[in-house]
Amino acid sequence: MINHILLIFSSVILYELIKYVRFNDIIKSNLKIYQKIIKLFRCKNVSDFRKEKLILNYSKKLFIVSIKIISILISIFLFLIILNLFSNAYLNLVISILGVIELSIFFIIYHLIRKKFYAKL
Repeated sequence: MINHILLIFSSVILYELIKYVRFNDIIKSNLKIYQKIIKLFRCKNVSDFRKEKLILNYSKKLFIVSIKIISILISIFLFLIILNLFSNAYLNLVISILGVIELSIFFIIYHLIRKKFYAKL
């Protein structure tokens, strides 16, 4: 029972964390940088000097965005490890098929409730 309560608690906290840090926007910006790099490699009429400068700038941006993604994922993992201290079987539940299904259902239900609540405001 405590595992399911922790699962509900963690799904709400993780949902809000993902919304707060705009994780989807970070992933999209990462993919856009990759697209720009690929487009630059395909372009034949750009000088090598210009390509070097652009690749360096894209690399810097990609590094910063990748560090953001890694730090968010590490913080989520640490949060799950901390919750595992309350119940030793919590991580086993989260990793199992049943736990993933429950977590997905809680995410969807919380998303719908949150959407209806903020629509009224």
